[in-house]
Parts: sequence; C-alpha cells; structure tokens
Amino acid sequence: MKDSIMLVRDFKGETDRSQDLGESWSPYQPLDQCRDCTRLLRIEAAKDGDAITGRLFEATFGDRPKFDALSYMWGEGQAEQTITLNGVSLNVRRNLWDALHYLRKHAPDNDYWIDAICINQKHIPERNRQVRMMHHIYSRAQTVVVWLGKRYAEYEAALPDLQRLGHNSSTNIHSNSELPTNSTQTNFAERNFAEKLYNDNYWNRVWIIQEIGQAQKIKVCFGNSAAEWKQFIQFVTVHNFGSKGPIRLNRHREGKYTGSNTLLQLLDNHKEADCQDRKDKVYGLVGMASDARGFSIDYDKSVFEIWTDVMEFMNRHGLFGRDITSVGRLVKFLLMGAECDPLQQILRPYAPGDGDDTIITDTKHAKAFELQGAVLGSVICVGPRPLEIVGNLQAVDMCIQQVQFNYRNDLGNAHRESDTMIQTIIELDDISLSKKCFDCRSIVQWQISGNSFSPERNHAPITSDWIRGLQGKSQGPVEKDPPSGVQSSGNNSRLFQMSARNQTPWKLGLSSSDVRVGDLICWLEWPRRAIIVRAYDEKYRWKLQVVGTAVIAEDLRKPRLDCFQRLNWSENKTKLCIFLDARTIFVLLAE
Repeated sequence: MKDSIMLVRDFKGETDRSQDLGESWSPYQPLDQCRDCTRLLRIEAAKDGDAITGRLFEATFGDRPKFDALSYMWGEGQAEQTITLNGVSLNVRRNLWDALHYLRKHAPDNDYWIDAICINQKHIPERNRQVRMMHHIYSRAQTVVVWLGKRYAEYEAALPDLQRLGHNSSTNIHSNSELPTNSTQTNFAERNFAEKLYNDNYWNRVWIIQEIGQAQKIKVCFGNSAAEWKQFIQFVTVHNFGSKGPIRLNRHREGKYTGSNTLLQLLDNHKEADCQDRKDKVYGLVGMASDARGFSIDYDKSVFEIWTDVMEFMNRHGLFGRDITSVGRLVKFLLMGAECDPLQQILRPYAPGDGDDTIITDTKHAKAFELQGAVLGSVICVGPRPLEIVGNLQAVDMCIQQVQFNYRNDLGNAHRESDTMIQTIIELDDISLSKKCFDCRSIVQWQISGNSFSPERNHAPITSDWIRGLQGKSQGPVEKDPPSGVQSSGNNSRLFQMSARNQTPWKLGLSSSDVRVGDLICWLEWPRRAIIVRAYDEKYRWKLQVVGTAVIAEDLRKPRLDCFQRLNWSENKTKLCIFLDARTIFVLLAE
C-alpha cells in the first residue's frame, strides 16, 4: 500500500520509543473476522496549529456507516510528521499530514477511511482482506475526497476567485466557462494553475483508477479550495492540455459500463501507472475489473506467484483476448519491470504449495495452457556438450562423422550448419551459451488417441504412424556422460541432430540437457521459440510432454531467443497443439 507509518508511544519517566505498526504499542485492535468490517477515523476538532489527534473505531458494513474516503498521493521521503491515534503517536508522510489538517479545518464532522491509517499495514492477512474490500469501500463512501496537495494555496494571491471555492461552497470552479478575470497577468496565472493541476503526479497513481472509478461523488481539494468533479474536469478541459491525467480518468469513469474495464484492458491501459509496490500493478486494478471477481490477493506471495495467479485465473475464465504469451509478457513487465530476467525470478526463494508438481492430464484445467506449435523434426542423435566442442577435438570429429552418416543426401547443407554451429559455440562464452536453453519440464501431459496426431481442424497429414517412423529411423549414440577428463560446467546443454518427414530444412541445434533420441523438436508460433516434446508411445495413443527448450543452429548466434525469420506460419503443414504450464511459459519469456 502507500504510506510507511511508525508508531511512537509516550512513557512517563522514560524516553520516547518507536517501532513498526502491528507490534506491542499499536492503535489497532483486531478486526472482527466473522463480519465484513473496516476501521474509520474520526479527527478531533482543534485549532489550526494544534497537533492532529483522532480515534480509530471499527465499522461494520451491515450497519450502513456514513463516511468519506480519502484519495491522495503518498509523496516522497520518510514518515516524519506526528499524529496521535487512540493515544498512540504515529509518524506519517507530509502529504497525508497536510490532508489531515485540511480535513480537520474544512470538514471536521465527518468520519474518514484512509488506507494508510485504517489498515494495519504490518498485518499481512488484514491487509490482504482489506485490499479485497477496497472497491466496496470507495463505492460505499458518501464522497471520495481527492487531495492534490497544500502547495496550490500559493495561487490564491494571483487568483482571488479561488478563495470562494471552499470545501462546502456551492460555487463552481468554472461556472461561466472562464474564471472572472480582468488582466493578461491573471489569465496567465489561471492557465499556469490549470496546467499544474492537469500535470499533478497524483493522476499517475495506479490506485486512483479504482478510487476515482468506484466513487459515487468526488470532491477535488487543492490548497484551501475544493471543487466538484464535473466542474474540475470542465475547468481543466477548456484549457486543452491534452487527453491524459484527469481527462483520461474521466473517460474511464464514463465508460465504466461499456465493457472497457476488463482485467486485461486495465492491465494494458494503465501499465505505466505509478505505485510503490509493484504487486499493486495487479492488485490495484482487480477491484475495478468487470471480470476479476474471485481473484486472490495475497501480499505474502512473490511476484512470480502473482504472475502465475494472473495467468491461471485468466486461463480458467477464458479471459485471454489475444495470444497467451503476449499477456504473460505484459504481466511480467508490470510485476518485474523491463530489465528483469524471468529466470532470476524463478530461482528466488519460493515455497511450492500442495500439488504444484502433480502431473496434469486434463487439458481443460486452469493450469494447462494451449499454444500453437509445429513439428520441425525428431531427434536422431544426441551429441556432446558445448564445453566438449570447445576443448575436446575428438568429440568434434565424432559429431561431424554423425553429420556425414545422418545426412548423406544433403551433405553440403548439413556441413554448412555444422560448421556454423561449431564456430558459434567457440565464439560465445559459457554464460551466453547457458542462457540459450533451459531445462523446464512442464507438469502438463496431453494425449493423442488413434492415428491422428494433429487437431481435426488442421488438415496436414500428420499421423502417429509417421511419428513412429521418425523414431524408428533414429540412429546414432544416445546420451552419454562426458569423458572423465572433461571439466564440469554449469552449462549442460547438448548438441542434437534431427530429421523431418520428407525433408530436413533444419538439421542441427542446441537443446537443454534432458533430451533423448526420439524427442520431437517443435516450434511455437508465439513466442517464436523451439521446445522439446517427449512422445511416449502407449500402443493406441500418444502421451506428450514438454521437457525443455532448444535453439536451431541458424538461430544460435542471434542475441534474442525469439526469432522472427520463419514468418510463413500459415503455410506450415505440421501444426500441433502444445499444452504446458505457467512456469514453463514464464521460462519461454526469457529474452
């Protein structure tokens, strides 16, 4: 959430002590778990210069509580301003402190819901539960009070009419299309003021999409002034600064029931919105989405687990409006940023839940994702590791001999691929090579019965007999351990050779370590990556499973793993539906 808060309690005869929320001295009593409830804040009346004091109390939704909800920007810096709640001192950031002073002065008789104060931020279970309620809280608030900051008071001298815009005033900020002005200087000050409002960083926050979108009534407060939402939007609009910020949010409010608020659309439309915790890039939009009810919120989860939750939720409910991998890439960017290596996220501490490694055979399961693929060929030879190619000349000679044996009818092209691949392996360092292929055995298995190897909607003559024929032609050595004299390396990928049905346009490649003679090398339409599919012959049916990734020889030198040179996808005659799990898709998103 938004504000970091520290607690300070006074002790007679002792020095002040401070500690985090949720520890011994706290204004928070546990909320009733048997009822839907939250806390509200009542600010005690006092003079402007006095310290802020208030009382937190539990409010049950069934009692129809009357309250306003604050929407504000958390601001920068440390929480250094002190307020007192239920006899306990808390440090909050300056912008929230200013907002509390404004509310005490201009609307002292209201009860308020303020996320940083009304939620015990250090108690994760409470935080999870309250965040799930936030769309209800903002929709049930009598008014959502938008606080843009104290700094706008500096415009009051140049724009005297601002002083008429009190918090409870009926005067409109823009009642006559223009604020009454009599000088060029005043006109300039007004436009400058409007531009500052339009460009305020508040409008970039991810949480305001929900806070503004769910509000029944909105009051925008700035300096010592306030305006109703419609008048505020009118004032900013006539100055014609663009279509972002508050203008964009107003369109979002107007389109609330037009079908534009799906989870996918919200994630895409607001991917640049700001938040302190990247988890809020998802959690901050769930409550506003028209198709995301039932999505689990848990701040204890890693960003990878949340990524998986989003993918499986959308898969379960059929929410992928475009190809699965582009959605996966979008959500990965939201949660982890553009520079994040997906594999690093997988390798971070992660505690699998029950059943995470259970094999899934139901292709309709939420954990089973369908991608379109095509068979490039079947592995007919598993060769040496890259380290052996670099340091063991005998291994190189044996590899070339296998090329001669397996591609006697096309030796020229086969040797060209082989020479290019060997030279690339010599030129690339171990780290670069280790990032080319990944061991990622999917927990999803799917079956193909009878003699049909491709979906009925495809007309390519791919049959089980053809696959058995490919595997029957497999020749050459199977996987062996490296010679004892070869130094061990973290890069355990393997060279392989393959054949296809009628011709072999791609013959060689590099694969993850768990590759066997008879495995299928398949190409995915999106992302454009090669994978290893193991085909288990069970007499009257095939059982297939993704067991790793591969790189075709001609792609090995390319810096990116997703290659775009094979663009004639519609002409492919060996299409195959591929089923895999979210974790494997995550690995495939590595660039």
